[in-house]
Amino acid sequence: MSVELNELRDSVRQVVDGHEGYGAAAPFWSQCVELGWLMVGVPEELDGLGMGDAAATAVHLELGRGLSGAPAMTTMLAIDAVCNSFLDDKAGWISTLISGNAATATLAESGVSITDGKLSGTLQAALCADIASHALVWTQDRKTLALLDLSQTGIDRQPRKTWDETRSLFDVDIRGITLAEQTVLATGEAAVKQINRLLALRDYALAADAIGAATALLAMTVEHLNTRVQFRRPLAMFQALKHRCADMKTAIAASEAMLLDALNNTEPMTKAAAAKQLACQTFMNTAEDCLQLHGGIGMADEHPCHLFLKRALLNQQLGDSESYEHRIAEQFLSTL
Repeated sequence: MSVELNELRDSVRQVVDGHEGYGAAAPFWSQCVELGWLMVGVPEELDGLGMGDAAATAVHLELGRGLSGAPAMTTMLAIDAVCNSFLDDKAGWISTLISGNAATATLAESGVSITDGKLSGTLQAALCADIASHALVWTQDRKTLALLDLSQTGIDRQPRKTWDETRSLFDVDIRGITLAEQTVLATGEAAVKQINRLLALRDYALAADAIGAATALLAMTVEHLNTRVQFRRPLAMFQALKHRCADMKTAIAASEAMLLDALNNTEPMTKAAAAKQLACQTFMNTAEDCLQLHGGIGMADEHPCHLFLKRALLNQQLGDSESYEHRIAEQFLSTL
């Protein structure tokens, strides 16, 4: 990463490390707004920082360290959609979205369709929909992309119970919303292209979240091994445990390398999917190993190990894993 991106990561890390506990939404969200992190990917001509997708990913890497529950991921997706839309008032919408009016979007697959000019369906696993003012919505055929005001009649938000206590997810039911009355960002082939980009950005964000969380959990585990004593020796001195930690460190570094490579690719869809798959699997493996290395205390509700494990399980399920695997396999076979 460049010096600028490393400095950005350091600044976000200081904020994350300054918060107690994991999974908080409000403290992280207020810092995202106040410190301008939502603007890192916005072009300079729209008064943003113009640091690109890599900068947004750097923010998600560090927020993942604290298992942030803030809607930074979905709001950044909405901001990017506005930046690349055909709206005349892009600056006005960006100003609205960075002022603390969070946006939500599905972190799974879209279940929304258009019939007789009206939107209907469900946004599953929509992040922080309870505090969001707008929802970023695309149709299943990817031919329409729009921002919906969540306060209008015909939209209902239902909490979605999950094991992961660090995120607040909702199912947003949309019933008979007239498309012509909404803020349409793109249609047709322009919408297909833009939605594909948004899905890649979502995968980058989930991969970064997984890598950041895995890094923090491994550091916590190494600290535990250095302080826990068995047979008058710190656990960190046992060679078998050293090797397990080294293997986890190597896997996390490989996941981050694949993510950085994907960010530099001109055809991001398959690369982003591969980065997401590897990072989430690595996070899952790391969470299981670290829980074991903590011994009995790792199973206690009072210890944060279980929060990382549940986050890893959810990250694996977000998106369409089976579709990703097929796409990655087809891309690999096409190069033979």
